[in-house]
Amino acid sequence: MQVESILVEISNNNNPTSDYIELELKKRNIRPLRWAIVDVSDTIYTVSVANLKE
Repeated sequence: MQVESILVEISNNNNPTSDYIELELKKRNIRPLRWAIVDVSDTIYTVSVANLKE
């Protein structure tokens, strides 16, 4: 397994719960080891993700 660091843009729903972010990552076939919101705009959350790749 490898860990890949990526930035992902997710729609801003004005309620950034862990469940919401993790669901959006799962929709993109991303298996996060860890993630953090690193930037917020009116429409987008930018999330830094350590993605587990096989």
